[in-house]
Amino acid sequence: MFFIAGTRGVTTTASKGEFFCPECNVRTNYHHNQVHQKATVFFIPVLNLKLLGEYIECQNCSNTYKMEIVDYDPEQEREEFEALYLTGIKKVMAMMILADGKIDEKEKRMMKDIYQKMTNSELSDSDIEKEIENSKTTIFGLEDLLTEVFPQLNESGRETIIKVAYWVSIADGKVDKEEQQLLIKLAKHFQISNAHLKGIISEANELSSKNE
Repeated sequence: MFFIAGTRGVTTTASKGEFFCPECNVRTNYHHNQVHQKATVFFIPVLNLKLLGEYIECQNCSNTYKMEIVDYDPEQEREEFEALYLTGIKKVMAMMILADGKIDEKEKRMMKDIYQKMTNSELSDSDIEKEIENSKTTIFGLEDLLTEVFPQLNESGRETIIKVAYWVSIADGKVDKEEQQLLIKLAKHFQISNAHLKGIISEANELSSKNE
């Protein structure tokens, strides 16, 4: 009697569960599928030889994802992004306070006011002093900071960073040359043109006038 033997890939569902599907933008059911190389006899799979791969398949849209997607939590990601964004805001304001080489009390008060309005929570004087000291001694330059903290900002987010920095710069009544240079560096990093930068500053001045 002759045996016809060989191998082929066979997909099976190893488990099922619920996850947040990025395509559907809701929590939905998934299958955890595995592809095994199986030995066959008379074209019938009889033995697993090795695991060729595995993936998550959404049962709503049929999109497939890497295994890590089951741990994706959009709410946690949002909270982490907001925390990182506020950390970056504080650092940019502290760097602006230090830009002209003078630590002005009016600029520190502006930093406190801006943070309070953005978060409904207050920065203490010691928090501000600590942020300024950290900015003095940090090993990161401006480019490193912006690349690390603001990699995924949309246009509105980038404009907000510049407005915040500008408001701190004018808190003492004038914008020094070093502060202007910092604003230009921010705009350059965010790929904002000079004309766009002027428009952002004009809008920031209008907002300041309304809040006075």
